[in-house]
Amino acid sequence: MALVIGSGAYPAQAALPNAVQDAALVAARLETLGYSVVSLANPTREEVLRALAILQVAAQEAQQVVVYLSGHGGMQRGAAYYLTVDAVPSGGGLATSDFDMASVVSALPVSIFAKALSDRPRQKIIFFDACRTPSELRLIQGAVPLLSWPAGVTVAYASAPGSEAYDGSNGRSPFAQAFLRHVTAEAPVLSDVLRMMRLDVVTGTQGAQVPWVQTSMLTKVFLQIDTPD
Repeated sequence: MALVIGSGAYPAQAALPNAVQDAALVAARLETLGYSVVSLANPTREEVLRALAILQVAAQEAQQVVVYLSGHGGMQRGAAYYLTVDAVPSGGGLATSDFDMASVVSALPVSIFAKALSDRPRQKIIFFDACRTPSELRLIQGAVPLLSWPAGVTVAYASAPGSEAYDGSNGRSPFAQAFLRHVTAEAPVLSDVLRMMRLDVVTGTQGAQVPWVQTSMLTKVFLQIDTPD
């Protein structure tokens, strides 16, 4: 199973031209590899949480679930957060001070996706194509709290801690472009795929963007339905 989310219709100057298209291309690629894909374009926080609950039920027999998040993100106390389109103030600003507004209740910690899919043993693979720039996120009442990480998770971040992930100037983000190049039916083990993606992004951005990986995976992982022997 897979959940692919692209958020680009943020207000004013915060809009991202490529995020939704990137997500659509990633969803199509995963479908060709045999994944059953739930895809969302410009969802609100509630729509994401509803889709995650649906995925949890639909993936009861799945041994692996892939999540791809494309849009705006932030970082607080070492934790990455995904911003839905209703998380950004109406002025569209994404400066540090803007995150103190009440609308930041929509920020979702990346760990919530792994935790929701850990109701049974399975591989959880999360691609976070969003910034990890520092912010003063004030998680007010009603916000989703930070969760601990379970075993069996790999998170591929598009950028290093405290840095930006670029939307791209050629119709695709550097991270999405690397994903589409290396996640194929002939792809090697996931660790090698992520290393090759990192090289592509670093080369393509002249070192300005460096993808990072966080993992608690217990077994070898392939992004294919029929894995090599």
